[in-house]
Amino acid sequence: MFEAREAVYRACERLQIPAVIAAPLGMGAAVVNILPGHMSFEDFFCLNSVSDEEKALRFLLGLSPALLQRGYLVDPSTVDLASRRGPSTAMACQLCAGVAATEALKILLRRGPVRAAPHGYHQFDAYRNKLVHT
Repeated sequence: MFEAREAVYRACERLQIPAVIAAPLGMGAAVVNILPGHMSFEDFFCLNSVSDEEKALRFLLGLSPALLQRGYLVDPSTVDLASRRGPSTAMACQLCAGVAATEALKILLRRGPVRAAPHGYHQFDAYRNKLVHT
């Protein structure tokens, strides 16, 4: 399941193309910038030589090490790593779109601070009104 995702990020790295990863998490969004010359996608998420289920867990924890959404998760059955499903809301998807677009614009215009993984991580949870970043 991760083959396509890994292939895209390897191609971006080979072609020196920045990649903005945004994920809807609960009622919030997480973003990580994978930039040329910095830590790779595989290295940031520690994906080498592990099963797809382990990759899914590492991807989740890489995007959400603080697990801000965990405190208000009502139905734990909505988390199914084997099926690559997690609880997110439409508002989280909207936040992702805005954050990813803003990071991409800053990269394209070369304006504003843009931090690369492992330091380019941000998670904002609108429900808890909490921001975590490295």
